[in-house]
Amino acid sequence: MSSIEKTEHSTYRVRYRTPDGRSRSKSFKRRADADAFAATVETSKLQGTYTDPSLGKTPFGDWARHVQDSRINLALTTRARDDSYFRSLIFPYFADEPLARVNPIRVQKWVSTLVAKEYAPGTIRKAYQLLSAVFNAAVNSDLIPRSPCRGIKLPKDVREEMRFLSPEEVEQLADAIDPRYRALVLTGAYAGLRPGELFGLKVNSLDMLRRQLKVIANLTEVSGHLRLGPPKSKASKRTLTMPEFLIEELAQHLAHYRDPEGWVFSAPQGGPVRRTNFRRRSWMPAVQASVGEPLRVHDLRHTHAALLIAQGVHVKVLQDRLGHASITTTLDTYGHLMTGLDEAAADALDSIRNSSGTRVLRAPMRN
Repeated sequence: MSSIEKTEHSTYRVRYRTPDGRSRSKSFKRRADADAFAATVETSKLQGTYTDPSLGKTPFGDWARHVQDSRINLALTTRARDDSYFRSLIFPYFADEPLARVNPIRVQKWVSTLVAKEYAPGTIRKAYQLLSAVFNAAVNSDLIPRSPCRGIKLPKDVREEMRFLSPEEVEQLADAIDPRYRALVLTGAYAGLRPGELFGLKVNSLDMLRRQLKVIANLTEVSGHLRLGPPKSKASKRTLTMPEFLIEELAQHLAHYRDPEGWVFSAPQGGPVRRTNFRRRSWMPAVQASVGEPLRVHDLRHTHAALLIAQGVHVKVLQDRLGHASITTTLDTYGHLMTGLDEAAADALDSIRNSSGTRVLRAPMRN
């Protein structure tokens, strides 16, 4: 049990023991505050929610680095991105703050500051997600009783608009780009690969006789270093059947631009393509000369999805070709393109019934 004693300085000292038996004390100017604290300590011990106040003095920056270092199965690109968020958006405001001193008002003020500095809503929401994860880990480790990330108002997330090219526009772009990357444009639009999967393609991933393309690698660039690693997820590792014309395009491409290291799409001097260089030197000039901005390399993947949906391809097939782990992701991303399919389904049912010669029955008219 906690005990309260009046000190020679006319303050009230609460003595108590932590659940692990260690002795602790805290002083208050008023007896009422001392009584309230003592009651809170005993209640939290009984409920199993007690946290040692001294642990809340841990600086946010130290704890955040510990949490980041403890995360496993994190892609190098994701780790590099998160480290950048901590370094530029979070640590300048919270690094030296004791965990227990950060409250919801402080967090809301931080969000408002980022909004005032005109950071993108998606950037702010991601930074907040990382901040919240650090405080949740502190709660789970009994450093603080609850997270200050509660009831926080965040800016609305405005997704970057997708662009879908028509088959004619795909051809215009393929004709306008450096001939070395013509097949890359067509493969992006008619195979639906992510940019990292496109640039990570090796010749041994192609089976021309079976018209198959195997997605088994992803090329990323982290802090200036290129790394060929596994695809984004287990579902991303997939085998696609390619249309005949794409097989012919890839065959002609490899006949003209064979790379000693086996890259399907290589840099002019050989070796893997650096995405930043490709975008600046080849992609943007071709976009500006053909279909116009804005257009990202990733929009070729969106175009692939739109072309298949327009042909009424089953959403499960679409999920598998895109390498989505869940069909929900496919529907959330491209569901708005499927609105016309319901009307087409109803028309198909009309056609089926009419072609069957079924006699239409009508209820008799009543006077």
